[in-house]
Amino acid sequence: MSVSRIEALHDAIASTKGWNNPDSQSYQLRNPLLVKSFSKPGKNEITEDGYRVFSTQLAGVRAGLFDLDLKVRGKSRAGIKDTDLLENLLRVFGILELGGQKSVVKYLKRALKTEDISIKTPLKWFLQ
Repeated sequence: MSVSRIEALHDAIASTKGWNNPDSQSYQLRNPLLVKSFSKPGKNEITEDGYRVFSTQLAGVRAGLFDLDLKVRGKSRAGIKDTDLLENLLRVFGILELGGQKSVVKYLKRALKTEDISIKTPLKWFLQ
């Protein structure tokens, strides 16, 4: 059994957001990627900072995977394309520093059992 690339990417980003730490904002909001809400006001519960609040872990993971899939396919409002690089996607998620980006790459290499990933990997690679 192998882990899908998009799920491994989700988990790698979630790990930088402290998803496994019960004191973290992402854990408390049940929002692993700290997805923001862009829907009409009042449609979804949100924090003052615009982060979605989910009632269950499963709902937060599903929303995160959906959001991530849109971004990787170049179909989100974030303005990135499937030909953009992993480092561009990570910046969209607020992972701006090289150390954080390298941490995501290291996680992905371990999760996917491959050395064929770097911050320069095109996003379309995650769709295979």
